Amino acid sequence: MRERVIDILAEVLKIGRESIGDDFAMQDCVAWDSLRHMELIAAIEAELGRELSFDQIISMTSLAGIREVVDGVRQSEGA
Repeated sequence: MRERVIDILAEVLKIGRESIGDDFAMQDCVAWDSLRHMELIAAIEAELGRELSFDQIISMTSLAGIREVVDGVRQSEGA
């Protein structure tokens, strides 16, 4: 799923995967505005097959934050 998160970021933000490093964050990417953030959340929710909580959504402003939420969801589901 870690590589899929990068794929989703690249697809939604319309940037190359090579632009997404471990420290990639919303404040570093002009394309990652509030609208793209909601598109990103929708894509991740679709991938996970579940809705995310408000707290999860607002914490997902970096690759690390997204991975933390996704990993937490998958662990809680036993995946």
